[in-house]
Amino acid sequence: MRRFLAPLVLAGLLAGCVDSGPGAEDRTPVDPATVPATAAAVDGPALRGTVRDTGGTAVSGARVTVTLLRSKSERASIGIGAAFSLGLSCFADKRGCRAPTAEGLSARDGTFAVGMPKNNGDAPVAVALSVVAPVGGSGENRVGTTVTLPARMAEGGTFDVPVASEPLKLTRNRQGTRPGPELRVQMPATSKAKASGPVSVTVTQLPAEGDVSAATADFTETPVSLPFDLRVAEDSRLLVAAHREGKLGNRPVTLSATSVLAGTEVPASRGASCRVTDSRGKPLAQETCGLTDGRLGSPWDPVDDPRCADGPCPGTAQNDHRDIYVTLDRPIPATLLVVRGCGFTCTVEVSADGRTWRELPAPAGAGTDGFYVQKLSGAAVKVVHVRTATGGFFTKLREVSVFR
Repeated sequence: MRRFLAPLVLAGLLAGCVDSGPGAEDRTPVDPATVPATAAAVDGPALRGTVRDTGGTAVSGARVTVTLLRSKSERASIGIGAAFSLGLSCFADKRGCRAPTAEGLSARDGTFAVGMPKNNGDAPVAVALSVVAPVGGSGENRVGTTVTLPARMAEGGTFDVPVASEPLKLTRNRQGTRPGPELRVQMPATSKAKASGPVSVTVTQLPAEGDVSAATADFTETPVSLPFDLRVAEDSRLLVAAHREGKLGNRPVTLSATSVLAGTEVPASRGASCRVTDSRGKPLAQETCGLTDGRLGSPWDPVDDPRCADGPCPGTAQNDHRDIYVTLDRPIPATLLVVRGCGFTCTVEVSADGRTWRELPAPAGAGTDGFYVQKLSGAAVKVVHVRTATGGFFTKLREVSVFR
């Protein structure tokens, strides 16, 4: 197990030292009562400006973040130290593992003034100015603009930031003989910004009800390719976030936008039975299967062998892994399999009869909060076998879904 975790910890801590400002998927709510009429005075160096939408209207209550961007060599130095100390150097090193950051809000007249963050490391190589604003009146959709400014702006300056006036546009359609509806996205226009390059898209599981800011079950944004098979959303809600690089004048800019997607698809596996394998290698049936109950954002809580409660199961049958089997009522011509919570230690097999198995590709680099999505050929599937590493990987599973 250690050989799996060591590279993951190293990669995670190194990734955590990549500096950037927040995007539109930042769901931190803003209390309207805290928004001033105009930007308050700030002592010392500050970045000042006005936030306006595409129509030129001042935007109130936008979150404004100033980040001092560190050099690649400084980030690498901090990241390596964090990795080899399992994160402890993030507290001991005065530079910390997070880039120096300061936050504020745009006032009711759209103006902002954010004091420059304290820098305990090398001189910054640039300054990121990020604005995230609600859009569309729903309270759930947001747009963002992050512009990279020259290092001299760390001494303070003025820069007006445009944001889009509309949320991410989501389009559903069916293409030819493909079995499920597909999602396409269109980024909204942002005044004075010239977008270029491809649009990258991530999805995040949301609670069935409530505001986007209440999402606690899944903080991982899973990258997806377009067109995106909408069956993955099932009958739940997903936060769809899109990013695109471009230029704002002569400055690099990242544009972002989100929209909440409500799905309507129910998998053929909903309500199917399941079992786990106990410490003696025998099947332990679940009275109600928490992997097919439609609660997509919550880890399952299986009835397990008491001998496995305080660590790895004793013996050899389930000591270094755990086996889970989901069994449908009958074989179906399966075209899509989705396993939520299937992390990097997870393997998946399918079978038409529970005796002959077809192993599926491994979920490359997937975290346990993400989605494992695999298109299938339409061959019959009745049983899905999921194998995970023992411990938290086993209980991180959330749902197994098989679609016709």
